[in-house]
Amino acid sequence: AVVAAHLASPHRVLMLGFSPGTPYLGGLDPRLALPRRTSPRTRVEAGSVGIANGQCVIYPRATPGGWHLIGRTPLPLFDAGREPPALLQAGDQVRFVAIDAERFRQLAGEG
Repeated sequence: AVVAAHLASPHRVLMLGFSPGTPYLGGLDPRLALPRRTSPRTRVEAGSVGIANGQCVIYPRATPGGWHLIGRTPLPLFDAGREPPALLQAGDQVRFVAIDAERFRQLAGEG
């Protein structure tokens, strides 16, 4: 139910911050509003999608984090050799789509 509610929500990139290319997205379904975790994780994998404080965030690289994780994306959000280096920009609309493990590997360039 959490994933279905998240997929149905329209999201917009509000800003980039924390680390290069980290998008903070508005438009989270109010039913998914949670505070940040009381104890942050020491490592959250790149591509992890998290929710907290009425927003959604996508971790572009492995970093510590205190958001509730609900999924992952295989898309590289930040590449210093790309122009622009951040895949998403403030104001962009984002639509999350459920994919299976095989499609995840394909999009990640693993298969």
